[in-house]
Amino acid sequence: MPTRPVRVLLRSGVPALIAPLGPADAGELLDLHESLSDRDRYLRFATVHPGDLPAYIAQSLAPAHGGSTLGARVRGRLVGAVQLLPVGGDLAEVAAVVDAHDRHEGVATVLLEELAAVAQRMGVHRFQAYVLAENGPMVRVLTDLGMPLELRRNGADLSLEVVLEPGDRYRAASEDRYRRATAASLEPVFRPAGIAVVGAGRGEASVGRAVLRGLRAAGFSGAVHAVNPAADELEGFPCRRSVRDVPGPVDLAVLAVPAAGIAAAVEECGEAGVRGLVVLSGGFPAVPGLAGRVRDLVDRYGMRMVGPNSVGVAAPGEPAHLDATFAGRTPPAGDVGLVAQSGGVVIAAAAGWQRMGLGLSTMAAIGDAHDVGARDLLARFDEDPGTRIAVLYAENEPDLRGLARTAAHLARRMPVLALASGTSAAGARAAASHTARAATPYAVREAAYAGAGIQSVPDLTTLTAAVALLRGQPLPRAGTVAVLTNIGGGGVLTADACVAEGLPVEPLPGDLRDRLSAVLPSLAATGNPVDAGAAVSADAFAAALRCLLADPRVGAVVTVTAPTGVSHPAEGVAAAVAAAGSPVPVVDVRLAGDGILHRLPVRGGPEDRFLLSVTEPALAARALAVAWRRASWLTRPEDGPVPPPDVDVVAARAVLAGVLARSADGGWLLPHEAVALCTAAGIPAVPTRWAGTPAVAAAAAVELAGPVAVKGVVRGVVHKGDAGLLRLPVTDPEEVAGVVAEWRHRARGDWLGAVVQPLAPAGDEILVGAVRDAAAGAVVVLGPGGRATDALGHRVHRLAPVADADVAEMLAGTGLFATAHGRTLAAGAVADCLRRVAWLADALPEIAELDVNPLVVTPTGARALDVRARICPLPG
Repeated sequence: MPTRPVRVLLRSGVPALIAPLGPADAGELLDLHESLSDRDRYLRFATVHPGDLPAYIAQSLAPAHGGSTLGARVRGRLVGAVQLLPVGGDLAEVAAVVDAHDRHEGVATVLLEELAAVAQRMGVHRFQAYVLAENGPMVRVLTDLGMPLELRRNGADLSLEVVLEPGDRYRAASEDRYRRATAASLEPVFRPAGIAVVGAGRGEASVGRAVLRGLRAAGFSGAVHAVNPAADELEGFPCRRSVRDVPGPVDLAVLAVPAAGIAAAVEECGEAGVRGLVVLSGGFPAVPGLAGRVRDLVDRYGMRMVGPNSVGVAAPGEPAHLDATFAGRTPPAGDVGLVAQSGGVVIAAAAGWQRMGLGLSTMAAIGDAHDVGARDLLARFDEDPGTRIAVLYAENEPDLRGLARTAAHLARRMPVLALASGTSAAGARAAASHTARAATPYAVREAAYAGAGIQSVPDLTTLTAAVALLRGQPLPRAGTVAVLTNIGGGGVLTADACVAEGLPVEPLPGDLRDRLSAVLPSLAATGNPVDAGAAVSADAFAAALRCLLADPRVGAVVTVTAPTGVSHPAEGVAAAVAAAGSPVPVVDVRLAGDGILHRLPVRGGPEDRFLLSVTEPALAARALAVAWRRASWLTRPEDGPVPPPDVDVVAARAVLAGVLARSADGGWLLPHEAVALCTAAGIPAVPTRWAGTPAVAAAAAVELAGPVAVKGVVRGVVHKGDAGLLRLPVTDPEEVAGVVAEWRHRARGDWLGAVVQPLAPAGDEILVGAVRDAAAGAVVVLGPGGRATDALGHRVHRLAPVADADVAEMLAGTGLFATAHGRTLAAGAVADCLRRVAWLADALPEIAELDVNPLVVTPTGARALDVRARICPLPG
């Protein structure tokens, strides 16, 4: 059972706390049952007058009953409960009761979702409910849950059985519930009717007073009150002694008080019925226990909190006209949604977009994100028709897998960009396996982003350019990037920058080159780049651009110009784009331009179209690459992961159960256990013989009848080659016995045994691995293996399990199969192994890290030479 209440959001966005109920809660649970109408009591018990209800409730909550009961509370009031009673095997009976006033809030659904997690930890994998056939609400709750359901009718009764398998339908339904509830929960923050600014001082440099100035400048039309007992008014707004004294409801309170006073201010807001908080104050770590105290208060009173250590929130457009920040300048209204942990990033990004004529729909500087996080804002952006581009900057995210699910849904509707952070090697893990060591926080985050359609950008300038390009131009289509220039060197630099970003810059087809030759000067080069020459006229340059835009084999165009004494070809670029109707994106590079970024109007074209103009070819390539990756991601099949064939989950679980039986704390699998795990998952491995003594090792060599590899297994040693515990080839069984005897003597009490394997055919060595991350769950990796694993480091990560699109991207991303030699290898066998490792890591959360290294790949197949896995018991 959960050790502390779990916070969930009901359908209307109201937070609720779910916690186990025990004998001490019997009175509340009895009151809940007695508050039911006669009709509800009949549907629950098949009678209007259930016999001895107090005794029934007391018995159901007694520890000896063997069941579990979860209750949901809103602001301390019990609004619903679900009960689980095991009836044998993996089956348990469930029943629910919900207060009539909260019947349409999804209380039963959130309780059942949490109960499913509790049940699986108890070994229960099926729910059964017996209800009257006329009990439509309970039938709908179990049906809408999204898990496989079987319904049987017996006269006036129904028996419903739910299999606790969170498949695609459940995940989609759960995500939909989360997204809508989260967006609703943030309405008091971004569309408040009344605001209180707590801690607004009389000094001009007061942070709270700056918030009041921002609200006034933005034109916020709701009620605003300053909370300052020492003043009558500030910035034209009335002051009150406390939040309790504010007349009328307060949806949002902005707190700008010292950290030592935050807990009291939060409690006062909760007692006054405030629904949303923005905590600007920092310094929480300096006050022992403050973070936990504030979190408990926010939970108790059912509030949403942005911060602490926040710059504030803004929604400058209709209908809110909200600027509850101390940034000092209200951002213009627009359609870009921004969420960032850094206030500096918020200010800089908004300023860059403003220079490009773009504005914000919603902005939140979430600071230390003790409650509202990046995922919450992505959910709001998805439900907001006024947001067309989403941008995030998250230094850490406790639920990276959840963020990826929400972002993947959002990215089907709009571009989602992320400013990269934590890219240095300082984030590398100290871990034994190659896989875990490589899964840095940055690598894991990028894996989640890639699968979810989040386009990562390296810096603020590229972020501004990419947002402008996505906002002002269409997405690229399949084809080549064409570079059109009047400065040969500029074209070469641009082509090189595009190739460095992974963009295709291919030679142009002959017929297109003929059309270009017909409109350009005779000395023009019509390959790619297209060098129109320093003397080209603006009209001829524009005509060449129109030729490129009209050709369906061109996916995007970059124009690179500089004025000369006889020509200024850039003057015709915008007109040519307008005339062509912008069928593909055009990026304008002006090598001698002023500033770094400009917005150029496209007169006569679509109303919301404009050109991005930059002065640096590399910046143009980076922005175009973001748009290219977005277009590519949108073409990915939406099919989810499919379990690989011929896997035996029962056998795999039995292997882990055996390991935990010999070591309750888990640890590294012994070689024969790792082989059994591979067999259950269908991972092909070389024949392996496990030998505890020299004599058994010699007998294994005789049985294998040929040159063998001998590996010593010593407690605490993971990398055998580095420790001198690998010997090959060995042809004489007596030599095998001697080697093992030597290792056993040297290791003494740490000796575990030896592995004897036949020599595998030579091939390329690949690493396929998995690691469990606290925020992202199971993560898989593919890259070079063997001794090249750490030397080359060209690895690709994705969240497990993997869909076919993930597998294809991982194979391509390594670059190992793109060469002439690589194309001869059995990539399909590698893909199959990758799917199986991902399945293992996802299906068996006890697996903390797993290396198949090396996986030897030849033109005819792939086989694992060494498999290492470490497991940990599940919490609770």
